[in-house]
Amino acid sequence: MSRSAKPEQTVRWPRQIVLVLALLLAWSSAMQAGAMAFQTLQPGLSLRFDADNPIALVRAARADVVAGTGEEANGGARALAAARRSIAQNPLNADAFGLYGLVSLANSEPDVIGRQVAMADRLSRRDLSTQLFLIEDSVRRNDVAEALRHYDAAMRVKESVRPTLLPILTEAMREPAIRKRFLPYMEASTPWLEAFTRHAVSNSSDPASIAALAMEAGGFPEGSQFATRVPELLSVLVGRNELDTAYRFYQSVGGGDPAMLRKVEFTEETTDQALAPFTWQPVLVGEIDSIFVAGADGQLEVETRMEAGRSGHILRKLFALPAGDYTISIPMRSDDYSPDDTVQLRLVCVNQGSQRIVFDEKQDLAEEFVFDPRFTVPASCPFQILILMATTAPTTGDVVLTLASPDLRQRSAS
Repeated sequence: MSRSAKPEQTVRWPRQIVLVLALLLAWSSAMQAGAMAFQTLQPGLSLRFDADNPIALVRAARADVVAGTGEEANGGARALAAARRSIAQNPLNADAFGLYGLVSLANSEPDVIGRQVAMADRLSRRDLSTQLFLIEDSVRRNDVAEALRHYDAAMRVKESVRPTLLPILTEAMREPAIRKRFLPYMEASTPWLEAFTRHAVSNSSDPASIAALAMEAGGFPEGSQFATRVPELLSVLVGRNELDTAYRFYQSVGGGDPAMLRKVEFTEETTDQALAPFTWQPVLVGEIDSIFVAGADGQLEVETRMEAGRSGHILRKLFALPAGDYTISIPMRSDDYSPDDTVQLRLVCVNQGSQRIVFDEKQDLAEEFVFDPRFTVPASCPFQILILMATTAPTTGDVVLTLASPDLRQRSAS
């Protein structure tokens, strides 16, 4: 019996060894899994599972440096030691080189900062703090192209940083040298360009610089997301009385015909909203709704529906009429109007950043009538804005005003 038990013992020992090895492997795997699970969000907890986890080492040390924890004398030294341990585990470690730069920044070592952060950038462009540092460093060295490269990288890394960077970039367009370096980014493939152009057109303190950028780039990129930029920028420039810039932009980017500034009739060309307000622009304000519609004879008309008691602009257009005397005739129809309701035509002269009203006349609404006032364009008035307005009494319902295509004639000198 004793001899038959020995073979059974020799079989059981290897199974126990295998079981121990399996348990050790499972424990090691569990520790690695735990370390990996927490290495980004909770690096301190990750290091309890794996004290040499390269990502957790850097993330924990970076958090300590930023928070200012630990003794001032050796906090930086511990962070550098953590970075070295991390690089020993993973030599191609962008986070670790970025940590070197952060500690060097705290220790005021500019040369070291530049080398280490540049190394982090070469290894990975996904670290936002690295890109922001390199923007500042490039600006300090007056390297415009490099600064723009890091702007591009930063706004690709994280969309939430765009509201901070876009205003700075917008104001930078005032400098011709920066606009020149920015031209390669004026492509539809630049993921943040739509947001930049939208912000720049609406918020630039110098909209002429955004017009200059678009003209130097040969226009805004193709695509529906950029389709409204031309009329938006034209409206801003006209609103700022920068008519010379608006006119150049209208011709260069919009491909507009200079003769458009003397045409008053409603046609497909003169009502193209892509070039407003160089073309007729219906004004939508509050309870006033103006749209172009096809009339009974196939000609375009403007139909304005406004709540009774409202007053405001319904139509406007920019002109460059030569100095002289003119008569304009506008056939009109009115529905549901009151006896005190009026239509008003105003001509505003725009010159060298100033505006002044040179003509302003009203006429009572009627069922059918022709509004045909006379006006004079003075010699000191290179650009004019023609504005049609209406005023209605407070009653119930809506007032509907329909305008047929106008006719403009210059009167000969007597």
